Amino acid sequence: MNFLHPMTDHHIHIGQFNEVYYDALELFALIESTQEKTGVTEICYSSTSSCRDDAELKFVEEEIAYAQSYESKKLVAKPYLWFIPKYAEEGINAGEAAKAFDYCGIKLHPVGQNWDEENSVHVKALHQIFAWADDNAKSILIHCGTQECDLPTRFEKFFAEYKKAHIILAHSNPVKETALMVNKYKNVFCDTACIEKKNLQKLLTLVNDSSKILFGSDFPVTHYFSTHLFGKKYSMEEEYVKNCRLVDRVYRS
Repeated sequence: MNFLHPMTDHHIHIGQFNEVYYDALELFALIESTQEKTGVTEICYSSTSSCRDDAELKFVEEEIAYAQSYESKKLVAKPYLWFIPKYAEEGINAGEAAKAFDYCGIKLHPVGQNWDEENSVHVKALHQIFAWADDNAKSILIHCGTQECDLPTRFEKFFAEYKKAHIILAHSNPVKETALMVNKYKNVFCDTACIEKKNLQKLLTLVNDSSKILFGSDFPVTHYFSTHLFGKKYSMEEEYVKNCRLVDRVYRS
């Protein structure tokens, strides 16, 4: 991991998150405005509108098209396709859906949407997703956590089968299981989105190759949590700079 300028933020969100809608162009302009403080020149983003129970691929694609209209010579913005089981159940082929834009990868959120590996439709879609990433040397960003459904080891059999797919274990949570996967597979990485300082310090001691720990902020979800759950008074700009500098400071210490 290298936090010398410039750097990529691998974990940004646009779209509907609970009652708040994050406009892509406004968000990208905000991130660009902080570049002198953060050094972020590239972002990889996905639409949290995909996490809604009534999510529709057409609407999400309209959001991505709008986001891709952002014009800047200073900030590169690359989209992830957040693919959900509902799309597979509607007969949508993940590999075909990924052709709509120059996606940098596909996102899976197993705690937000139940990927049932006893369901043949779901299993077929997962193979389509990993095969697409493998064939195109693209990324799969996987939300990870402490529940059985989203442990870093959840999709391990796919990591081993699709060796050219770049797997990013988002949030690096739990740290021990994340480090195990990152150290075991050359194609598995992790990110720092929403990670606590003590866990990042632990991660740095457990992962053999620190360059496989990628910077990710989870912004602006971090600002939502700070203001709505913890009563902080940070502005959006202050929150993003704080997200970047915390990880940078820990890594350099």
